[in-house]
Amino acid sequence: MRYRKDELSALDKIYVATALLIKNKNYNDFNCSTIIASSGVSRSTFYSYFKNKDQVVMYICDDIFNKIFAQSLTKEKNHDFNKDKADNLKAMLVKSFQCFLDERDIVLSILNSNASNIFMSRLRKRLKPFILAMVNKKIIGNNPIPEEIKIHQYINGYTALLQYYLRHGYELSPEKITEYYFQFYK
Repeated sequence: MRYRKDELSALDKIYVATALLIKNKNYNDFNCSTIIASSGVSRSTFYSYFKNKDQVVMYICDDIFNKIFAQSLTKEKNHDFNKDKADNLKAMLVKSFQCFLDERDIVLSILNSNASNIFMSRLRKRLKPFILAMVNKKIIGNNPIPEEIKIHQYINGYTALLQYYLRHGYELSPEKITEYYFQFYK
């Protein structure tokens, strides 16, 4: 990122510093003091926002997901996906893969660290309403398997494809990886 530290807010400084630390160090090899020193914010400022470094990672994940799903899902909390047409939901899936590719560096850094469980847990929660909408519209899951099992499997399938896609992202288009997803879950 090409930001001057004096132009960033305290939250931005913490975000950038933590992202760089995750990218360049083992997650267990740094702590809040390291983030504070790297970000240039005061200890009291840091702790006014976060209790620990896991909360910073949650903030980074949520920021990424807000960009991806707010664009794709028109602000999930205020949106009824059941009103969407099947083509729109498919297009949203394509767009989600493209957005993740745009955030590839930080996402892969988190996934390759000991913070990957934080990322995956939060991603699964964000995916659930979207996947549920596709099941309700019978875009996927038009079978007699209990809904809870289907949702769980479709979320796991998305996360597995996402990890593959991010590691091989420039070899496949977002449309192609989405096509693979739908081929798995016809």
